[in-house]
Amino acid sequence: MTIPPSTPGRASRAALIARLTGLREAAGLSENALAKRMGVVQSRVWKIRQSQLMPNEDDITAWAEATGRPELAGELAEMLKAARGEQQFSTAYRQRGGAAAYEDRVRAVEERSARIGEFEVAVIPGLLQTAAYCREVVSLPGGLRAWGMDDAGIAAKISGRLRRQEILHDPAKRIQMVLGEAALRTRIVPPAVLAGQLAKLLSLLRLPALELGVIPFGQQVPAYTLGGFRVYDDDMITVESIAGERDFTADQEPEAVAAFLEAFEALRQAARAGIDAEAIIQQALGDLEGGIEEIRR
Repeated sequence: MTIPPSTPGRASRAALIARLTGLREAAGLSENALAKRMGVVQSRVWKIRQSQLMPNEDDITAWAEATGRPELAGELAEMLKAARGEQQFSTAYRQRGGAAAYEDRVRAVEERSARIGEFEVAVIPGLLQTAAYCREVVSLPGGLRAWGMDDAGIAAKISGRLRRQEILHDPAKRIQMVLGEAALRTRIVPPAVLAGQLAKLLSLLRLPALELGVIPFGQQVPAYTLGGFRVYDDDMITVESIAGERDFTADQEPEAVAAFLEAFEALRQAARAGIDAEAIIQQALGDLEGGIEEIRR
C-alpha cells in the first residue's frame, strides 16, 4: 500500500488522520495490533481515526515507531501542530449546538482576552454587525447553508453573534477594529440593510472600549494582507477562510504571530479614527441613501 504523502501548507486534521491511517495500513497492522505496540487501549486508536480524539505528541511518536517509520515523527508532529490550529466549518457546524455553539466558543475566547483586534477589507466584523446584516452575510453562497444549516440554525447563530456584542460595553476591554473603506460600501447585502449597518457603526463610535478605524480608499495600505484576521491579546491570531479557520498561537508559531501583530499595528496607524472615521462612514451612508432615493424615483 502507498502511504499518502503529506501536503505542504494543507496539514489539516483530515490530512493528519489520512497520513496516520496510511502508515498503519502500510505496516499491515490492525487497530488493535497498533494499539498494543503503542501501549495504549484500542479505543484510543479508533477515536483518533474517527476524528473523535486529537492525538498528542506522545501518540505521534509512538505511532511512527510502532509502524516502523520513526523517522517520520518530526513530520507528523508538524502536521499535528497545524491541525490543532485549524477548524473546518463543515465539522464545527455539525457538532452539537451547530453554529450557535461555534459563536459561544468565540465568545469564550473574547471574554478571556483583554485586547481583541480585527482587520477586515470588505465586510463588517461580526462584533459590529446588525442582525439583518449578519443574516444576509451568512445566507450567501459559501455561508451556513453550504454546510447544511437550516433557518433555525441560522437564527441561532445570529442570536449567538449578537450576544457576543455585549463585550463592546465592557470598559475593561480594548477592542480595536480596522476596516477598509470597501467594508462600508461593498454591496454584499441589500442597500437598506447596509444603510442600517452603517448607522449602527455611527452609534458605536463613542463606546469607551471600542477603537474603530477606517482606511480610506486614497490611503496606502501599509501591510501585505489579502484578507481579514482577528487578534487576541498578543497570543493568538485567527484567519478565516470560506471553509474554516486557522489559529496561530504564540507558543507554537511565534514568528507568524509576530508578523500579524506588526501588520495589525501598521494598519491601525494608517486608519482614520474618531471624527475622521465618523466622516468617512457618514459619507458612505449619504452616498448609499442617495442611491436608494434614486432607485425609488
